[in-house]
Amino acid sequence: MAKIVVACGSGVASSEVTASRIKDFFDSHQVKGVSVDATDFKQLPEVLHNYDVYVWIAKPNQQLEELAKENHIAVVNGMPIFMNMNPEKSYKQIIQALKNMQSANK
Repeated sequence: MAKIVVACGSGVASSEVTASRIKDFFDSHQVKGVSVDATDFKQLPEVLHNYDVYVWIAKPNQQLEELAKENHIAVVNGMPIFMNMNPEKSYKQIIQALKNMQSANK
């Protein structure tokens, strides 16, 4: 199962809303086999390695960008999804990251 983590500063409102929108998008497009979790920015260094895609609300710092790169985790700007302003590009990036992950696992 592919795993997505959404993170914001506090892990309460923004990341939960964005995670819910991603889940709704997957449901409406019959995307199966993907879990979406929300967390806060402070927890990411400890949990990021458990995920395949990191959707950010609070822009990642250099440490998180390097950690994602080392662990082959796709990083996607989640602000368009959170703000509901042209979220299609972010959704496409998430879908592409999941496809790339599937191809790499074959």
